[in-house]
Amino acid sequence: MVLQNQLRARTASTRRRGTRGGLHESIYQMHKAALDQIQQRWNEASAPWDKRLLSQIYTQDALFFGLLPRLYVGRSEIEEYFGSYQLILEKVNLTLVDQNTRSLSRGLFAAQGFGDIVNYYRDGSVVKNRVRTSFVVSRINGDWQIYLHHFSELIRDK
Repeated sequence: MVLQNQLRARTASTRRRGTRGGLHESIYQMHKAALDQIQQRWNEASAPWDKRLLSQIYTQDALFFGLLPRLYVGRSEIEEYFGSYQLILEKVNLTLVDQNTRSLSRGLFAAQGFGDIVNYYRDGSVVKNRVRTSFVVSRINGDWQIYLHHFSELIRDK
């Protein structure tokens, strides 16, 4: 309960959309820049599809729930996940949308929102999809990396 209360106190008013000004504006800008950097690196590594470069965006011990049914632990398993798409996908474009962030500690934050994904398949087809996104992002040696990744399909109302 004490840890939960400390996290609540640290995370108040640090949404990407929300209160601006002073320290909170600075935190907002840092989180936005980090997510922009991750999005850019992800798109560069996925056009053309490069499983090794994609896995380098993640920490060595990252946890990864993609759209396949199993949990991938560590960079080598994350590379395996991306490798499972190598013969199917030509490239993918990811746009992070409506991301809300919370500081967890210095150089560590959580982000949740949506991702607009455009898959370009090797057979020429193109599929657009919006997913829910959750990340924990960590700054390691001056570089922002994903420590926890969870994407899930967005169920649309009928």
